[in-house]
Amino acid sequence: MRKFTATLLAAALIAPVVAAPAMAAPGHSQGPSHAQNQRQQASKGPQFRKGEKFDRSRATHYQVVDYRKYRNVKAPPKGYHYVRSGNDLLLVGLTSGIVAAVTSGMFR
Repeated sequence: MRKFTATLLAAALIAPVVAAPAMAAPGHSQGPSHAQNQRQQASKGPQFRKGEKFDRSRATHYQVVDYRKYRNVKAPPKGYHYVRSGNDLLLVGLTSGIVAAVTSGMFR
């Protein structure tokens, strides 16, 4: 009886580990509807939020921004810089990569 219980317990502990990668695998069909969904997400609102880690690969129209070229944009604090993601202006930490501020619709 003890062997049966030990085997059952071991199987219960291993099963989620084995099944998790299969459930987390993305779908293989990334046709036109996938590209359309990405465009719709970009038009809905900001892709990045304050406190989130900035990922350059997720940024559309990525560009480092010179704040002096735009009105009402203050100089970034030491250790930060402005970047563009779509139509949003993001204040991002240089070393941490954390988004400190988001100005939506800056480049419309």
